Amino acid sequence: MTTEPENICLDCHAFRPVSFAAGKEMGICLLDPVFDPYLDEIIERDSFDGCGQLVQEKMFSAEQEACTLYDEVDYPEDPPESLDLMQEFDGVPIRQLQDNDVEKAGSSFQDHSFFWLLEHDERLQELRAEYGALPGGDRRMAADLEYHSMPAAQMFRKLVGETAPRDELPGEVVALAIDPGYAPALLTVGTHEILLGRIEEGLELLLSLVDLPGDTEDLHVIIDKAGRFLLDQLDSSRALALYEKAAKLYPDEQLFQAGIAACSPGEAK
Repeated sequence: MTTEPENICLDCHAFRPVSFAAGKEMGICLLDPVFDPYLDEIIERDSFDGCGQLVQEKMFSAEQEACTLYDEVDYPEDPPESLDLMQEFDGVPIRQLQDNDVEKAGSSFQDHSFFWLLEHDERLQELRAEYGALPGGDRRMAADLEYHSMPAAQMFRKLVGETAPRDELPGEVVALAIDPGYAPALLTVGTHEILLGRIEEGLELLLSLVDLPGDTEDLHVIIDKAGRFLLDQLDSSRALALYEKAAKLYPDEQLFQAGIAACSPGEAK
């Protein structure tokens, strides 16, 4: 019988997430001396540009048993909303955007939809143009890195009492600008558009999940999460539209058949 480790690297101050795939979170240890020359870049600028190859070589599982340098993250008893990276909707976790600490700004996601920002914010326009010329795999890797590194940086700021720059955009929004087909960002940004009252914009993003290539990683699970969110937040007809669209493409997927059943009058909330 395998004994669970008492402490794991995920709960240590020094662990820095880098990527998440196939249900497994990978990262690096900021106490590793090899990263000393790059700490300002990694922590202050949320960038691995100067040490990308080194990061790939040094990455390890967040579930790894911690070493003797382990220093547990000391979360407040009642953590502020900006530290809560997940929210449950009908038992389904949805990542929360992390721009709660950003002062109100004219180009913040809090004030404007993703589509508005994409049209008016030069930073997102430049990212879309820059990465649009790259192969899909490169876009996906860059979007995945942005999606997972920004929340860690914002959590670090919270722990040290710093406030995010007023013009900072959530990493999930940046990831979607880099790769418009990045499913986790479509789910996260779409659900938050709806939570912020921008229902039509959110629905457009969530429904677009079904149009992604069939070999997209975890696509069926992500579509189902979107459907369950819609069932919880809106009326069942919105969720039914998503599930029926998905079921036409993937008629043998039981998740979508179960979703359609959940939208029936006897099952809807």
